Amino acid sequence: MSLKNLILLPSFGYMIDEKDILYYTTSIEMVLKELRKEKGMNQGKISGLSQSDVNIEFAQKYEVSINMGRMESKPNFHMTKLLYLCDYFEISTIDFFKRVLSKEKNEIFEFLEVKEEEKRKRKRRKNK
Repeated sequence: MSLKNLILLPSFGYMIDEKDILYYTTSIEMVLKELRKEKGMNQGKISGLSQSDVNIEFAQKYEVSINMGRMESKPNFHMTKLLYLCDYFEISTIDFFKRVLSKEKNEIFEFLEVKEEEKRKRKRRKNK
């Protein structure tokens, strides 16, 4: 493993690699999608809220713009947005991270496989 693939976290005394980062970002993506679906179901929408629904409701409630699609697909955002998201989805930050940490590796791999297949399908449609 090369040094460029490692990030040293001196305050914790261990190293994290790209697989760990992929694991956590994918887990966050999965949790955000679950929360969006659950909130929509609580509002009577069988398939959950769309990303657009969340964007609109979020802007109305907090006067802050978000792009839920981007936040789900590339979850790399500031703590402020995380706090707003937790409030919006009515979940504590502790419970949010418990859900993130509860994701099993096989769940994550399956999720990534489905996501990659959807990406290939979109690419094939675009190339037709």
